[in-house]
Amino acid sequence: MNLTYSSAFKEQALLKVYSRGERTIQSVADELNVKQATLKIWMKRKMKQVRQDDSDMTKEKRPHE
Repeated sequence: MNLTYSSAFKEQALLKVYSRGERTIQSVADELNVKQATLKIWMKRKMKQVRQDDSDMTKEKRPHE
């Protein structure tokens, strides 16, 4: 059965993963009752989004004088 998680839940989950310290991703997944693979997919999507946002910012054109 596929579950749909809210954006807010995903963001909170990613915060837990990125601030987990010595804990494993699996332990965070167990705490949140989600699969480790699901967390890793969310992490990859977030990194892709961050890279895209960074790329967009560097491509901004200077205003015309």
